[in-house]
Amino acid sequence: MRSPTRTTPPEFVLAGCRLIDGVSDSPLENHYVEVRHGKVVASGPVAKAPKDKGVHHYDCQGRTVMPGLIDCHVHMVYAGAKNMEEAMRFPVEAAVINAVIHARAILNAGFTAVREVGTIGNTSVAMRDAVAARKIYGPKVVASGRGIGTTGSGNDVLPPHWESTAGRLVVDGVDAIRKAVRRQTREGVDNIKFIASGGEFHPTNYTWMTTISEEELRAGIEEAKRWGKTVAVHAQSYDSVKFALRAGADTIEHGTRLDEESIELFRKSKAFLVPTLCTLYSVLNLGEKLGLSKKQRDEMKVNQPLWEASIRAAHAAGVQIASGGDLGNRMPHGDNAVELEYLTTLGIPAMEVLKAATSVAARAIGRGDRFGSVKPGLEADLLVVDGDPLADMRVLQEEARLNMVFQDGEMVAGTEWKSPQDETDSIRPPREEAAAPACEAHQH
Repeated sequence: MRSPTRTTPPEFVLAGCRLIDGVSDSPLENHYVEVRHGKVVASGPVAKAPKDKGVHHYDCQGRTVMPGLIDCHVHMVYAGAKNMEEAMRFPVEAAVINAVIHARAILNAGFTAVREVGTIGNTSVAMRDAVAARKIYGPKVVASGRGIGTTGSGNDVLPPHWESTAGRLVVDGVDAIRKAVRRQTREGVDNIKFIASGGEFHPTNYTWMTTISEEELRAGIEEAKRWGKTVAVHAQSYDSVKFALRAGADTIEHGTRLDEESIELFRKSKAFLVPTLCTLYSVLNLGEKLGLSKKQRDEMKVNQPLWEASIRAAHAAGVQIASGGDLGNRMPHGDNAVELEYLTTLGIPAMEVLKAATSVAARAIGRGDRFGSVKPGLEADLLVVDGDPLADMRVLQEEARLNMVFQDGEMVAGTEWKSPQDETDSIRPPREEAAAPACEAHQH
């Protein structure tokens, strides 16, 4: 149980830092950030830092201060399952335990907010509310319900004689999809997740298949928008991307196959692309060790050049790219920053990658007016790093280099965090030999 006692001064200054504010194109050297009662109130050259009595000063000594990181695509309930059928076998009770443990690991990794895009039961909403009520330590959660997909889709992963009542939601037809959306809004979700294409993990469908009609997807997105919800769409086929963009989806997850038409649709829309490169590379690098199916490994070998070319083309065209790792399957929670390294390997400049995991990510999940940048008036979700991620993005993967993690102005993690007396030691899921190291050599 999280202690309700605040141990961080309500007013403080991070002084003498290299500031990466999430919006500027260059770092700001020898700066300060002032925080009062959970909000950023000012920043600027350190010579102008306030010297009021009672305002605590942290001497950053040239370390990097930046917004807390954001992962736009997580599944906190999954605990290293080799395939989706195995993941769906977790009862709701076990899923909640997994999510609480993983939430702490994510926060320890410097990620102060996530969007969960597919869960078991309604655990995302429960996690969101528990973090907001300061009952547990974890990232702020933008909550989705169960993924919504059609018969035979990547959603339909259980054996034919089983019916899932907690995992992924399988429905068909416009009316059934509208009802599924309405039910999730009643349950309190922030975001609706649709499965519009096949998946490499599925035994009988493939990522090139479009598994929903345009009419069904348009109806689902229209219904979600009517209720004020954002929409994420799993889309790995050409047509699934186009269906989703024409219908007004907020984010495209994966984007394995993009052509000129889909990229032009991106440019005309306000949608974001969440590449989830960890999905691709974890299968390529760890698939054989983990005993993944030959079908899954072979399909990812086919997908690799398509996926990489799609992300490069989207970036070159100015498509808004937000970071999301799709962790919880093969790579453990807490390794979320590996996605940032993968984005740099595709030629995306380091500062753009950091924005993809801060200000752009915040906009992608509908929270740009709350956090994601170091700007006056925004929530003080901040990260103090011993190192320069612009020079080496891998420093964000080393917990020993993450000195302070602030959430709403409260230090909640980092090497300089002092846990309250009644706080039990955090538990990180065991790292199996097959699942590490996080940064395997990339196959290109």
